[in-house]
Amino acid sequence: MLYSQTELSEIILTRTCHDLIGNIGTLSNVLDFMSEDGSIDSETKELLKTASVLLNARQKFFRVAFGIETQTPNTEDLKQLCSDYVDTVGTRGHKITVDFHGVSPQLSKLVCLCVMIASDLFIKGGKISIDINKNNITVHAATDFKFRESEIAAYQAILRKTKPNDNISQYAQLIYLRELLEADVPMRIENSANEFRLIIG
Repeated sequence: MLYSQTELSEIILTRTCHDLIGNIGTLSNVLDFMSEDGSIDSETKELLKTASVLLNARQKFFRVAFGIETQTPNTEDLKQLCSDYVDTVGTRGHKITVDFHGVSPQLSKLVCLCVMIASDLFIKGGKISIDINKNNITVHAATDFKFRESEIAAYQAILRKTKPNDNISQYAQLIYLRELLEADVPMRIENSANEFRLIIG
């Protein structure tokens, strides 16, 4: 284990808080404005709606990805959960889509972590595919643009069991997946300018 259980908890908590705090701040600011002004216009309503949808999608996703499994979603619900999450990551006009092959609900946590790993690579839109068969799990990401090269370099460092130089909490999803699968499960990355594969097994 590269990280202690305490360090791993800190990494995950920092990442989830970071991904929720911006829109919590938006809700707080809008509510403060409403309490002072006493009115709400269409633009403010839209801000509230957007922040609420994003927070809801991320909170549900993080609960499956990082939480204790209390209820396993079925395959369709899992795909919707992942699609809703990547909608919070992609930029307007550059959608990220999610496709599953051979995915079973029993692997919900692993699948969510894989989707999160891939979604963090995008600068603009693209496609994520998760393919599970008896030999391995392949996480494939493709884009018409470029990926974040620094993100891929950090992922490769983590798989070499070295710690990235920058803020490790932004790589919580791969660090946690690596710890869950333990050292005897092989993981490797194949990538080009606009294609990425994480192969597990």
